[in-house]
Amino acid sequence: MEKFLVEVSFEAGNKVGGIWTVLTSKSSYMKREFGDNYLAIGFYNPSQAAMEFTETTPPQFIKDAMGNVKLDGIKIYFGKWSSANDVNLLLIDSKEFENKHVNEVKKEMWDAFKIDSLNSPGDYDEPLAWSYATGAVIEALSKALNKSIVVQAHEWLSAGSVLYLKSKGVKLPTVFTIHATVLGRAISYSGGNTNTYVISNTGITPDMPYKYGVAAKHFTEKAASFNATVFTAVSRVVAKEAEVILGKKVDFVTINGIDTDNLPDTDDLTVLRTNAKKKLNNFLNAYFLPYYDMNPTTLRVFVTSGRYEFYDKGYDVFIDALGKLDKMLTDDNYVVALIAVPSGTIGVRNEVVANYLTYMSIKSAMDEDLKNFETVVSSSIDVREGSTDKAYNKMINDSKKLLKQLRRPKPTNPPLTPFMLSYPEGNDAILNKLHENGLENASTNHVKVIFYPKYLAVGDELLNLTYYEMLALSTAGFFLSKYEPFGYTPLEAAAYMSISFTSDFSGFGQYLLNDYKNAYKGVFVERMLGKRREESVAQTAKDMMKIALMNEDDLLKLKLSANELASQFGWEKFLPVYMQAYDAALKKI
Repeated sequence: MEKFLVEVSFEAGNKVGGIWTVLTSKSSYMKREFGDNYLAIGFYNPSQAAMEFTETTPPQFIKDAMGNVKLDGIKIYFGKWSSANDVNLLLIDSKEFENKHVNEVKKEMWDAFKIDSLNSPGDYDEPLAWSYATGAVIEALSKALNKSIVVQAHEWLSAGSVLYLKSKGVKLPTVFTIHATVLGRAISYSGGNTNTYVISNTGITPDMPYKYGVAAKHFTEKAASFNATVFTAVSRVVAKEAEVILGKKVDFVTINGIDTDNLPDTDDLTVLRTNAKKKLNNFLNAYFLPYYDMNPTTLRVFVTSGRYEFYDKGYDVFIDALGKLDKMLTDDNYVVALIAVPSGTIGVRNEVVANYLTYMSIKSAMDEDLKNFETVVSSSIDVREGSTDKAYNKMINDSKKLLKQLRRPKPTNPPLTPFMLSYPEGNDAILNKLHENGLENASTNHVKVIFYPKYLAVGDELLNLTYYEMLALSTAGFFLSKYEPFGYTPLEAAAYMSISFTSDFSGFGQYLLNDYKNAYKGVFVERMLGKRREESVAQTAKDMMKIALMNEDDLLKLKLSANELASQFGWEKFLPVYMQAYDAALKKI
């Protein structure tokens, strides 16, 4: 019989985290491998569906399944997932079912799998009800479709589908994939070190899921790992973590790839970088020129990004290393560090808006007469003595008058963030760490910092950059996570021709150190495992210094090497292991 894959994720058609990237990046490969024998199932979020989902008439077997689902209070939508190469997508609206029956589902999960959800948090009910309903839909599909169905479910949020099928005795092969463990993430997020427990293989006690407030999620994840036909993890790091925290060895390590088919080539990346750099230069001129001279064309640009998990994502190490770098740099060597980490904001600072509008109006006026406005901004050209070109002299004088208008006396330094936060700045870990390191955007600082607490997008108030434009324009990206089951960001940065730093805590870093057989440059793995924090900070600062002082030719060689490395991480390399997992699951039924 033909193989039919049903892939279940809370993030299918619902962009809320990293698994959305996994699914969309491999969608063209899944379409090529399975065609219409592939169906993604996701959570119906109306606002996300409006952007990602196009409803279409379902094929007959879907109609039949919709009519045979035994649960009341669910709505099912069929269509194409536009962000994932228009693969077939079912979205399940389980809100009414959740309101009516979630406590019954919890009781069933306790009776069948001893999942303690008595004091579960509010964010547990929604994915549990949805994934349980998904299991019922898959059961109906199996009766309507005369093909060998394999079900792959991602993370604890989808675990209810695996557990539904198991508890109802539905004989379908299931593959349960984790991208982290719930408890491991909770320990790390709370400031602990999950790696300590994993490396020592000791210290995980029965009370810890309760201590960290993740008992229901942890036990749901654990039940799925033991009751799925095949259990997989996305890196050796996560596989070891599962063994220690869940007490279950994985059957396969299913590494994540990237969609190399749709990456821009080096020529396109050069154009992308050039255009993105112009946007950044406009922003930096508007941001710093009202206070002191800046020449953004000579700057090195370091970036970091991700969820606001201050210690997990290594922002503390990044900023402390920048503090050391600031004291190491001399002469005319400058670095701009862009920290793109979304947080709560209530608008752009008034002084930033005023400076930005003034700069852009000056630039617009000058561009009519002078195409290269940046030359005027950064030059010390005086009006040429004896020049008969009165128009030229007038243009220079007018531009200098306008620039003096921009640089009126300022009592403070340029702000560390252009946005007003929706909470007291004194409570912000990133800003506090910047202050602690003396990174105040003073004229004497060789490291200038922009904390950008907004999602990057074309059309935003200031930078007007997409995330990938930011990667393309950066000199180097630093992603020094202390807890990173795989780590897409350093791989994406390399793909967009940025020199990239990851840590040996990450699945990606461990893969490069232990499994990647070729020599590589342009991507660096900071050795942080087993080292004192001060050593990691000092080494990162030294590496930053090397990049900051490197000449353009050598930087370009590293960027090209990083891009070449990323090209080796296409899904065509890693998808065969997924296929092995599906075949193994089929053989076990």
